[in-house]
Amino acid sequence: MKPCCPLCRRSLTMSDLFSAPPESSHTEISSSRSTDSSKVSTLIRLLIAVRIKDPTAKSVVFSQFQKMLVLLEEPLKAAGFKILRLDGSMNAKKRAQVIKEFGVPGPGGPNVLLASLKASGAGINLAAASKVYLLEPWWNPAVEEQAMDRVHRIGQKEEVTIVRLIARNSIEERILEMQERKKKLAKEAFGRRGAKAHEVRVDDLRALMSLQEFSLVSDDVALPWHAKVEAKQSVNVFLSIGSA
Repeated sequence: MKPCCPLCRRSLTMSDLFSAPPESSHTEISSSRSTDSSKVSTLIRLLIAVRIKDPTAKSVVFSQFQKMLVLLEEPLKAAGFKILRLDGSMNAKKRAQVIKEFGVPGPGGPNVLLASLKASGAGINLAAASKVYLLEPWWNPAVEEQAMDRVHRIGQKEEVTIVRLIARNSIEERILEMQERKKKLAKEAFGRRGAKAHEVRVDDLRALMSLQEFSLVSDDVALPWHAKVEAKQSVNVFLSIGSA
């Protein structure tokens, strides 16, 4: 059987084929365009507030997307931050080097680590940081928890604050709601399998694609930098799309 186009069903020849260049994670991105993002500008303001309060504080910024980490580099450098990046493109030796360098104490060392959510989710120690920022919600809350626990772990001496940046009226709110339902299901029906689990997955897809209005939090949550907590605290910051 001859190969054919999946759309028009026309037979293909060798002259119809071409090789696409591999996508590079280091594609040049305009720094002016990146700062137009509501999340980027909000993240920079939050990091500056932390730096003013404690110049030695270290922060970890998690994202699912490697391109997002690249996008953040120039704006953060322009704001005066010393940054490192940790993602899946690095081998084990390079990762260990980055983690070791990030752990160096003192105001002269790097103070922001840009980390891939899944590549940094297990087997590493990021207890040098005390602030965690999640740029996008992940549908599986366990992946987020595992990444956050790289900072909040044995040996952590500082109060850990976790901040999620959520775009209002977007699919991110629906993912956040789905996370809460998954957590509730795990508590109430631990050990259930089969049809019930399948039903939950179908409901997840329906909720994500639903156009119905809903609201998780009515007001913006102020960041309680001075709040006293015994373990870790989690704060959701809801952003209006297009706001600076």
